[in-house]
Amino acid sequence: MRVLVTGGSGFLGSHVAAALAQAGHNVVSYDMAAPGPEALATLAAAGVEDVLHSAGQTTDLARLMDVCRTERIEAIVHSAGIVGLETSLAQPAATYHTNITGMVNVCEAARQLGMARLVYLSSNAAYHGGDGSPLKETDPVFSVVQGNPAGHYGTTKMACEAIGLAYSSFHGVDVLALRVTAIYGLGMRTPMFIKPMVEGAVLGRPVRFVTGGPMKRDYTYVPDCARAVVRALAVPAPAGGAQRVFNVAAGQATAATEVARIVRQVVPGADIEIGDALSPLEEVNARMRASLDISAARAVLGWAPEFTLEQGIRDYADRYRAFAGASGSHSKGQAA
Repeated sequence: MRVLVTGGSGFLGSHVAAALAQAGHNVVSYDMAAPGPEALATLAAAGVEDVLHSAGQTTDLARLMDVCRTERIEAIVHSAGIVGLETSLAQPAATYHTNITGMVNVCEAARQLGMARLVYLSSNAAYHGGDGSPLKETDPVFSVVQGNPAGHYGTTKMACEAIGLAYSSFHGVDVLALRVTAIYGLGMRTPMFIKPMVEGAVLGRPVRFVTGGPMKRDYTYVPDCARAVVRALAVPAPAGGAQRVFNVAAGQATAATEVARIVRQVVPGADIEIGDALSPLEEVNARMRASLDISAARAVLGWAPEFTLEQGIRDYADRYRAFAGASGSHSKGQAA
């Protein structure tokens, strides 16, 4: 199938593009920026050389439609957008414009061109939160008191899912949404403790965090997430009324202190210290963090994670070590 990956130069998008190409799809990356060194390393490690890059923004419907027509696109994986609580709080208007308009436009392209499927990469940020038990797709995404606790970012994720489902219900666009969470690996941009821990350890740099030790996340290794996208493109169209939103995660929340322990085990000599309190922003993040129930993805998509957290961290460290050596620069590591 000829697949357009929006945000294909980014962290998750580049891994998705590589996995799709490995699975035999013809992939076009649609992104404002050309792929950077880490994205190129991801494609090279996968043995992928034929991913076409096409410059453009999802907010530009005319350009998006032109690329889809020219490249005869049959399906879209939508991963482009402004990401993260902190960024969305700093740029609320840009977050709504980019994320909401982008989703409407990819849905319109899929509708007007009669595409086979649209896979939207959503987030656990769509959830309102819970009681600490694993979150299911049917759990609340909205509170009439506070809206979505993940602020503008979570609100756009929740809204984009609703937009996709409306296009599915009323226009016949075959939309599936994957709620991913705490994705880590080579090329990640949001630190989430794990990036500076792993990369700092590989580079032999001390890593210090004043706060954050109790912060839990359901860390998901990026190749596992990319495989879920491949499965989401492959499964038959859901019957009327069938589930279209799926959690994609490891299925277990892990504290940052445990991540530090694993990194020390994987990279002997790793010098990591992390405080045992939470900052105000971390407290906000902690309220919306929980493990995700992935039973629906197992049953419907035929997907399950292959990497444990230790295996993922070990593979990430190996890949980053190779990348840092190949680049000839140690400036990529960031310690905090």
